[in-house]
Amino acid sequence: MKPFLIILLTFLIAIFITSCEGYRCGTGMVLDKATNKPLDSVHCEVLTGVQAMYTDSTGKFDLCNRISGCVPDCLDITIKFSKNGYKSFSITNPGDESIIYMER
Repeated sequence: MKPFLIILLTFLIAIFITSCEGYRCGTGMVLDKATNKPLDSVHCEVLTGVQAMYTDSTGKFDLCNRISGCVPDCLDITIKFSKNGYKSFSITNPGDESIIYMER
């Protein structure tokens, strides 16, 4: 019985150490690269989740993604930025108060 408990305890500890759960967020401001002015109505979408939003009149965005799982990359958040007339792009793990420049 004792070897079974040791194996079970080892398994549970391994699951606990390799899993992650919580939220990863990306916040900041989107600016026009040429004019350095804030861009409103930029579509910001979490590619690894279901969250999406548009920037406000000051260009601010704030997105979070719930993370969970037993994989090393479970802490990553990838956000795609798009707006008509501008080149779309994605960024992985933008920090807090990131400045994103979009160009035409």
